Amino acid sequence: MSERRAAEIALSKLKDGDREALAVIYNCYGRMIFSVALGITENYTDAEDVLQETMIETVKYAHSYKEGTNPKAWVLAMARHSAIDLVRRRKNHLSLEDSAVESLESEETLGSLAPEIMDLLKKLDEDERQIIILRIYAELPFKDVAKAMDISVFAAQKRYQRALKKLKSISGGDFG
Repeated sequence: MSERRAAEIALSKLKDGDREALAVIYNCYGRMIFSVALGITENYTDAEDVLQETMIETVKYAHSYKEGTNPKAWVLAMARHSAIDLVRRRKNHLSLEDSAVESLESEETLGSLAPEIMDLLKKLDEDERQIIILRIYAELPFKDVAKAMDISVFAAQKRYQRALKKLKSISGGDFG
């Protein structure tokens, strides 16, 4: 059974109150949710929080999933929104000193995961970083990237092209 089909069945079961079906969603998309969250928050602990929040929201909003649509895009859109909300809340509550400490901690964490890639992604703005993660890592088609980011398909394609061009420029043409 394909990952997509397994997730669709699990979401249907969640609608019917089967909480054990959440494990299927986690197994299918947990790593991608974490990666999207890490790319946005740039902090390992925050990414874990977003993963947990996304699982909770998946149960809470399973009734709103439209059968026949892409479950990966649906779940990753929730993850993206949760991560952005968390970053906004953190910015409102952190002092400059706390931000500097958090930034150093996040650089150490990210550096241990994939230093070259994370260093390149840090040079992009938030939207550029998100579109690269959704398109390349999560392997979402442009229509699902557009839906997750609340933009048109054309805008998603153009932003992706610009972000890739910027990455190639930053890396001396070694990216992509």
